[in-house]
Amino acid sequence: MANDIKSKVKSLYAIMKEEKIGELEISSKDYSISIKRKSNKSPVMSQVKPVVEPEVSVVKEEQKQDKALAETIKSPITGVFYASPSPSSPVFVNEGDIIEVGDTICIIEAMKVMNEVKATFKAKIVKVLTENATSVNLAQDLFEVKKI
Repeated sequence: MANDIKSKVKSLYAIMKEEKIGELEISSKDYSISIKRKSNKSPVMSQVKPVVEPEVSVVKEEQKQDKALAETIKSPITGVFYASPSPSSPVFVNEGDIIEVGDTICIIEAMKVMNEVKATFKAKIVKVLTENATSVNLAQDLFEVKKI
């Protein structure tokens, strides 16, 4: 399987070089391939990474007048939490934003692999519980959300 993936990456890179495309990303439900190239050199980065899906849990939280159920999106892996794709880019989500199924809500870097965390349901972001560029643990709460 690794040789099959390697040959696919090589053929995609050849097409990118021929068509003068600098960056290509292909995703499926089992994997994601991201290829970036610089001029006539070999690929800067090519990686196959699994699609990670966050866990959702129900936790009790005291609110001003009564107790209500709040849902959280938890980290699917241990790594470094990034709220945006790069330091100069806007964050993926802010408090009050509505997220749709499949929206990227953050990136968790683990072992030099950038893993996009995608929404698995429609919801409103109530609170961002983690600061950018901080370490997170498996199952740590990242966002408090209200399902829509």
